[in-house]
Amino acid sequence: MNYGRTGWLRLPVRLFFLAFLTAAPAAGAAAPGTELLRLNLRQAALNAEAWKDPYWLKLLYYEKNLLGGYHSPSVNPDFFLSSWGRISPKLELEAAIDGFFFAGPPDASPECRFPERYLWLRGKLGVTPAAVPAPACRDFIEWKAGLDVESVSLLFASGYLNNPSTLYGHTFLRLRKRGAAGADLLDYTINYAATADEENGLFFAIKGLVGAYPGQFSTIPYYLKIQEYHNIESRDLWEFPLNLNQDEIDRLLRHGWELGKAAFPYLFFTRNCSWQLMPLLDIVKPELDLSRRFHFWVIPSDTVKAALPPSPASAPGWRPSLWKIVDWKRSQLSPGERASVLELARGDQQAGLKKLEGAPLASRAAVLETAVDYLSWRFYARRIGKTELDRRTDPLLAVRAPLGQQITFLGAPARPVSVLDAHESMRLGAGLVSLKNGPAYELQARFAMQDLLDDPAGYLPDAALEMGSVRLRYEKLYNRLYLKEGRLAHVLSMNPWDSWVRRQSWEINAGIEQADETGRQSGKAAVWAMNAGSGFAAEVGGPVRQLWYAMLEADSAFGPALAGDWRAGAGLKAGVLAERGTFRFLAEARYISYALGDTRPLWAGSAAASLRLAKNSSVRMEYAWRGKVKETGVYLHQFVFPP
Repeated sequence: MNYGRTGWLRLPVRLFFLAFLTAAPAAGAAAPGTELLRLNLRQAALNAEAWKDPYWLKLLYYEKNLLGGYHSPSVNPDFFLSSWGRISPKLELEAAIDGFFFAGPPDASPECRFPERYLWLRGKLGVTPAAVPAPACRDFIEWKAGLDVESVSLLFASGYLNNPSTLYGHTFLRLRKRGAAGADLLDYTINYAATADEENGLFFAIKGLVGAYPGQFSTIPYYLKIQEYHNIESRDLWEFPLNLNQDEIDRLLRHGWELGKAAFPYLFFTRNCSWQLMPLLDIVKPELDLSRRFHFWVIPSDTVKAALPPSPASAPGWRPSLWKIVDWKRSQLSPGERASVLELARGDQQAGLKKLEGAPLASRAAVLETAVDYLSWRFYARRIGKTELDRRTDPLLAVRAPLGQQITFLGAPARPVSVLDAHESMRLGAGLVSLKNGPAYELQARFAMQDLLDDPAGYLPDAALEMGSVRLRYEKLYNRLYLKEGRLAHVLSMNPWDSWVRRQSWEINAGIEQADETGRQSGKAAVWAMNAGSGFAAEVGGPVRQLWYAMLEADSAFGPALAGDWRAGAGLKAGVLAERGTFRFLAEARYISYALGDTRPLWAGSAAASLRLAKNSSVRMEYAWRGKVKETGVYLHQFVFPP
């Protein structure tokens, strides 16, 4: 049936008169004029195909599936007005139009629950307050007024290797209160995180990999995030101003209110805290178009790099972790003063206080202040309880107070390189390898993020965090290409042991590797290998910094290259990491004795040197042996922003 140019207006009119003539009046029924307006708005949206508008699709996070249809990843039905809203932008838009005529309490109305959607919808359809009065959204207005946001910053908390969900760090938004000069107690954050029933452990990691946890947005006081990251987990906090104007800030708050009803599957490497911030920022600042920049995975440092360039340059803020502050203060003390701090914090406190009585006032104050900070760190690190913290801290504060103002520490901890100045997270490489049977050529790719020989500036020092690394090798003699190595994950944390910290070093590793190839053609001894180790590291200072380490390791492997198709055993690994400027050197040896399966022992080791040529490029030379198989290689590495 064809209604011509104005036919869309005549159809609702006919329906209205039919309803008016045949329907009996009922309590709560819509007035004829209201019903006519509702039908006209629906028809106008239909003609304009408003549900296809890119902004509408962004507001509800719709994505196209393989068949061309839409779905929203939000798993919370409260995020939709239509029961089919998750898979139908059109039905959700029609339900939103019906929401204009909600007759219940104002704060329960769809327009108060989703203020950004309805502001857009009013503009799209030309709905004026005179035609459809806006409800008084008291809850939203009070929430927005309480925040009273003057500016917004993107915060990056550095990685924390002891928690699988925070290996790469965390990003969230800081809402700075107007006129508060960035006061920590008054500011709030918009944070997206997994709602988990376990804080750590294997099941937490597995569920995070498959998206079994819902991720939710929340508005949390900033000082609580400081306590979580800065104090408890000893992570640095970087703050990058986003330079949003007032309209963009208001849009952020309106949509942030809406996201309180949303929940998305949380995936550690893809739909994580960093990814979920990007569609939010795309709504606030559409020209960013961040969501389209990442197709396969995303990590927090890459989100920071992607979000900031469009904003005018501003100096980032840096808040060192509590441990970094304690360590810096320790470096300013004499050996005798350091011993006094340990005695006050962990030894005979009364004897320690008595020894301090003859010391200069400034020295006494410095020791007492450091001891208090050290005790706070031990409390947040769960080394002591609240009772012991109070029992040891209160006497120190009582002795410090009468000393008055003293010049104790000058300066501040050295400011590290920020993630903006660090090398890119993805690494590509090519190399030439010398084998017993002749030359070989190698191509490498690593999705994220660093090993011990990469430049650690901007990342965690003395740590390896590799996900999805691949080494493809071509041997000219056999004219064949094979997988030399395919690591799923390699995480290594080297913690120099000292009397203040006492942290062990540890390592986990899983992936495909080539076993001892004696008696086999190269590349035909692939096995699935998993190992984990724990041990100690010691630092030696000087012109060349050295980190010596030793670990006990458990090792297992599975594959047809092994007798019985598997093996399991344990052994020892030891080595040294040395660095000076742009040059880094790593040597290690490993012995594993296998008690089960293929019982042939494993002797392996390597010596490698790396030279940084530029921020995103380096050259590396490696010598390695595994049993009787030896090789030497030269590799060129280039770091790139992920696709």
